[in-house]
Amino acid sequence: MRRLLPVTDMTAPETTAGPAAGPAAEGGREWSFDELADAYAYPEGDAVWLRANMVSSLDGAGQHDGRSQPLSSDTDMRIFGTLRGLADVIVVGAETVRLEGYRPARAREVFAARRAAAGQGEAPVIAVVSASLDLDFSLPLFTSPLVPTLILTGAAAPADRVAAAREAGAEVLVAGDGAGVEPARAVAVLAARGLRRQLTEGGPRLLGQFVAAGVLDELCLTVSPTMTAGGAQRIAGGPSVAVPTRFQVASVLEQDGFLFTRYRRI
Repeated sequence: MRRLLPVTDMTAPETTAGPAAGPAAEGGREWSFDELADAYAYPEGDAVWLRANMVSSLDGAGQHDGRSQPLSSDTDMRIFGTLRGLADVIVVGAETVRLEGYRPARAREVFAARRAAAGQGEAPVIAVVSASLDLDFSLPLFTSPLVPTLILTGAAAPADRVAAAREAGAEVLVAGDGAGVEPARAVAVLAARGLRRQLTEGGPRLLGQFVAAGVLDELCLTVSPTMTAGGAQRIAGGPSVAVPTRFQVASVLEQDGFLFTRYRRI
């Protein structure tokens, strides 16, 4: 793994280990989960912070054949696991739950001490955003999570589906006056439960809603050295914003041609 940005010490000897070393020193080894966790740590303090984690091909595809896995790599999955290990809650759209076969987040020993020190539970909560609650409540995500799965929906959601979700063990939270979820209210509802370190893994429509609402603080984007062509969806969809939202680069890592970038909203 090489750190391309921010540059720390370009003259560091190649025998120096760790993320503080120069780019040449980092290129030949895999970073530990502790090093990755330090590199992707949430900002200090009590502010609510919503970050997204997505992957994109060189030609802008956010998925291939409906799934993100073909664009990924082993290092990308390690970072995926690290971001989950740092989060209080993982916010995901219902369609992504269906397409990606979401399972409950699990407790991982490698993050146990860090989570305990931060006052976090054993594993992050999964929060599914859905207007219709058209979900398979027999899945392990609902029947056997380490911590109860949350469902964010609107006040006008179908009553029978809300009842089915609660019967399955999920907790239903209202984050909108109509059938759907209002992105800013979703962030606030989760924060009110003490879930301030927020991570969304998509899908594109949900990410687009967070962007349009101006509540996305950070984008962790893996740029995959692949080309897909075709008409695959981008990482963010939905209506266009009136004025493009500006982000600034926070860091760039590289491994095997993959770029692991972090951008923060200006």
